[in-house]
Amino acid sequence: MRFAIMILLGSTVSGAVNLLAAEAHAGSFTGDFEFRWLNEPTNQHRIMRSLGENSFKDDDGKVWLVPKGTKIDGASIPPVLWTFAGSPFTGNYRRASVVHDFYCDTDTEFRSAIHKMFRDAMAADGISGWELASKYAAVSVFGSGCGKPDNLLGALFSGTIEGFAPTDELKANLQQLSEGTDLGTVADRTETVTAIAQVQKPQTFMALAEFRRVPSESNFQELQNAIQSEQPSDTELDSLILLTGATVPEGSAPLPIP
Repeated sequence: MRFAIMILLGSTVSGAVNLLAAEAHAGSFTGDFEFRWLNEPTNQHRIMRSLGENSFKDDDGKVWLVPKGTKIDGASIPPVLWTFAGSPFTGNYRRASVVHDFYCDTDTEFRSAIHKMFRDAMAADGISGWELASKYAAVSVFGSGCGKPDNLLGALFSGTIEGFAPTDELKANLQQLSEGTDLGTVADRTETVTAIAQVQKPQTFMALAEFRRVPSESNFQELQNAIQSEQPSDTELDSLILLTGATVPEGSAPLPIP
């Protein structure tokens, strides 16, 4: 099962919390979210099975259904992350993580949609401000094994983008990166893209790229600090997440695969 959402969910964020204050989320859960621990000798990890049907209705009114009997585990998280991630089955984001885990393990929904649902679900579970933004951002750029891959270039140059300029020069540069030519280091790529696209929240963009390259505790702290300092809006953060995926495409740097 893909449980990418566990990374760093045990972290807390201090300081003023006004990010997303004007961008409230209003999703809701249905179901008891009751599970039974299983003992399966062929699996080294703990596994739980849902005892009933559960669901989450997101901000747009879409219902994300988790069937009765769904198995949930934490096998997708590299052991090194568990030292600062904590248990994937605790915390006030538990219901959000269950729904996210189920859909990450399917190919019915696009990756970005699953992560946005997780953001809305965390908000419905009481997470807000810097904690919500930083965990959502970290989950969104972590690994490459959740749901259906997005058409990143298509989304960047045909969707609603804020925080940088989606110019023809940027498109050509990102297309070159997607083809695996003249990649250079991640730091060099982010510096070049920042200049070409006139990225307005450069610290957040660079921190996203570094966390995607190496999802370590120190890189997550840098991401938290950048988001707290630059205060990107929901749309800006979504745009930077897309830009990060296109700047550090799969196969261009060692990435964790849930």
